[in-house]
Amino acid sequence: MIFYILWNYLVGYVKIRVDGLSLEKFINLTVGKGIRLWGINRESYTSLTANMGMRDFHQLHSISHKIRCRIRIEEKRGLPFVMHRYRHRKMLVVGMIAFLVILYGFSCFIWSVDVQGVKKMDPQKIWTELDSLGVRPGVYKKNIDTMSVENSLIVTIPELSWASLEIKGSRAILRVREATQPPDFVDKETPSDIIASRDGIIQSMIVLDGQAVVEDGQTVRKGQLLVTGIIDHPDSTGIRYVHSMGQIKARTWYEDTAELSLKQPYRQRTGRSAQMKYIGWNRLKVPYHKEEIPFGDYDVEVREDGILITETYYEVKKIHWEQDRELAKEKLKEQLEEKIREKIPQGAKVIDKKFKYDMIEGEKLTALVYIEALEDIGQQRIIETQ
Repeated sequence: MIFYILWNYLVGYVKIRVDGLSLEKFINLTVGKGIRLWGINRESYTSLTANMGMRDFHQLHSISHKIRCRIRIEEKRGLPFVMHRYRHRKMLVVGMIAFLVILYGFSCFIWSVDVQGVKKMDPQKIWTELDSLGVRPGVYKKNIDTMSVENSLIVTIPELSWASLEIKGSRAILRVREATQPPDFVDKETPSDIIASRDGIIQSMIVLDGQAVVEDGQTVRKGQLLVTGIIDHPDSTGIRYVHSMGQIKARTWYEDTAELSLKQPYRQRTGRSAQMKYIGWNRLKVPYHKEEIPFGDYDVEVREDGILITETYYEVKKIHWEQDRELAKEKLKEQLEEKIREKIPQGAKVIDKKFKYDMIEGEKLTALVYIEALEDIGQQRIIETQ
């Protein structure tokens, strides 16, 4: 569809207005005739605007006669009409054509490289490796073998477990996922104890080797001995050292806090939006689709696809948290769940979750979350035998 729109910009297209009582039928009939419409905007119950190719416009006569609607051209757009408008200013037309050619040439190269998903490792290591693989600003896009780059990154950077390189317009976007580092390996021939990795209450114990020194229901502290690898047989072989193995499930607790100023406004989208579309690159861009922006406060999202740039304007309204305290609580809850999720180890099962909210002098809302989890708290500790 994007290339179709670009083609129509080059050959010319029109913005039409349709007035009538059967607008849905109008759209169905145009689609049935193979006529493409884009940028459809329902302005009222009886009126809509849309863009279409100039060559398709003459086919609308039979449709308008059949459903008794009024169709008229509101605006002629595209390169031919721009050139016609400046037909007596030849050097300007030549300059515009040269600009488009240069613009297209620029779009064949990478001008920015983004890396997403890095949390713990040094991102400079990835930048250096990308540069050595030929992914840097100024390189020709077709010279980049994305699959080869992805495989090379996984092989040469052990901290990465997954990498995906996407060429989007003049941007190279690398998305990575860091590998989960395995716990320190203790050889099974090495004598070891099992100690508690954190405070908790023992829920269940499955000891495969070694001797348990705590019982179910017992409260333990971080670093406390749970299973010993020193087995004493006074009536036979004496002391024997083993590599303790087992699964020690315990109930553990986590908590965290967050606060929010009720005087601080937040921006909420209303659902209304408008779009501006351009052909170009960075600041050098030519509009080919414009919509009025009837709202004063808005957020802008920019999407680039080659030399096609789309700016979407979302209307927002400012609301103070004190006007909707339930919504403020939900916001705090989301923040807390995101924070506490980083503390709870992978594999732990959350069995209870409680939130507590407090108001401070009517200006600040604080929240506290309590999490009860069930997890394996066993941690290997080598026994020094010498």
